[in-house]
Amino acid sequence: MRRGVWLLVLGALAAAVAAAAAHADGTTTTTDTTTTDTSTTTAAPAYARLAPSYLPTSCVGAGAATIAEPGRRVLALGTPATSLGPSAYPAKGAPLVAFDSATSSGSTCKTAGIALESVSLLRGTITATSVQATAGKGSTTDLQIDGSPVDLAPGEMTAIGNWAQLYLGKRVGRLAAPLVLVLLTPHDGLPAGTTITVAFAAAAQPTLNPEETPPVTTTTTPGVGTAQAAGSQGKSKHAKRRHRLKRAKPPPNFPASPSPFLPNGDFNDAVRNNPIISTAMRYLGVRYQWGGASPKVGFDCSGLVKYVFAQLGVPLVHYAAAQWHSPGGVWIPPDRLRPGDLVFFVGSDGTRKAPGHVGIYVEDGYFIDAPHTGSFVRVDSLTEPKFASQYIGARRVASQLLIARHLSQVTKASTSDTAFPLGFGFGFPSPTTFRPLGDLPGVASAGAPAVQTASRAYWVWTVLALSAVALLSTAGLLTFRRRRRPPEETSS
Repeated sequence: MRRGVWLLVLGALAAAVAAAAAHADGTTTTTDTTTTDTSTTTAAPAYARLAPSYLPTSCVGAGAATIAEPGRRVLALGTPATSLGPSAYPAKGAPLVAFDSATSSGSTCKTAGIALESVSLLRGTITATSVQATAGKGSTTDLQIDGSPVDLAPGEMTAIGNWAQLYLGKRVGRLAAPLVLVLLTPHDGLPAGTTITVAFAAAAQPTLNPEETPPVTTTTTPGVGTAQAAGSQGKSKHAKRRHRLKRAKPPPNFPASPSPFLPNGDFNDAVRNNPIISTAMRYLGVRYQWGGASPKVGFDCSGLVKYVFAQLGVPLVHYAAAQWHSPGGVWIPPDRLRPGDLVFFVGSDGTRKAPGHVGIYVEDGYFIDAPHTGSFVRVDSLTEPKFASQYIGARRVASQLLIARHLSQVTKASTSDTAFPLGFGFGFPSPTTFRPLGDLPGVASAGAPAVQTASRAYWVWTVLALSAVALLSTAGLLTFRRRRRPPEETSS
């Protein structure tokens, strides 16, 4: 009887130890209870699809919204402005832009207006009771971010975490609107650098047309008509030559590849596994500062490149032209660009003698850079007319081989070294792991070190559980042996 009681006690102890071990490992057992919700909710309106189109080159007096992704044509929604009911884009799933009603007024670019009611951006992250504007200038009422009221004066900006900036009244290129959102990092399937405007207007896109040739006039004065014609022809040739010089260049012939972005707007694993790109990604959204070379102060273009490569043990000079002529770099044609290469553009003087801007190539024409004053570290594209026409070339820093050797040595050391904590003889793996980089031979990834940690409590409960199992096994064995022991013989 006593033996059975002890076995029951040991069994209960083992069950308790196993439950505690499961709790220490982060697993819990819950009981599912069914409750009846008697509260009433207001059904969301059935949104109609907000028709998208590309922003025209002519002026737009008023429109519902625009979505401008880096390197892509501006997507205009609800253009030209009309009276609409509940509308959203996209209509299915989580809408990026939605409103309950739209009312238009005016007919010309200077008089056209639009009023939107119950506006929502990025699945309701940003809401406003109304946004109204005439020719891109207007007001926003009852603005909220994640349900909290925002008190902003016209022309002011507020940061949304570290991933976006929200402006009350801003002009972005041709666009002007009373409510403008700029993404600093990928969000809701949109890449970093995306700009969303609400109740916008757009100026006409400027064109560079050659000057018209004045008509040739005849006169009775000998030689006058001939001189006028010659002067007109010379002026026309000069205008055509100037037009050819200002004509936008096509994008460089970079390698065709899938987009580096996932559907949620974040970079894919192939990009993240590159140590140079993954290091540069950490500083997306850091403000531009001329001469800056640290996250605390800010970055200019060459300061960002210098700081990123310094994190990987590769020293570079803080000057775009010097990085172009760096002895540790080799020239790369655009059709052989790889992630981590440096792409260069013309200087502020407009010439190609000495590069004045530099970025870090990502993939599919995208690159990370700190473009200009008032901006921030962001993702741009070689397909944008400005960067396409000002592109000079690319350099691959040969010191990347040093990165490869360094990281490969760290990888070997991390797989061989084992640390032993005090108190228990269980080993923990090295906290940093690296994965190979793909098409850059020998380079390993140090982008986001995977830290492997083990909870001391987990090991304690595991030891206790194993001890309980061993104790139960010993007790069972002893019981079995006693039952099998033969009866003692009595002596005569």
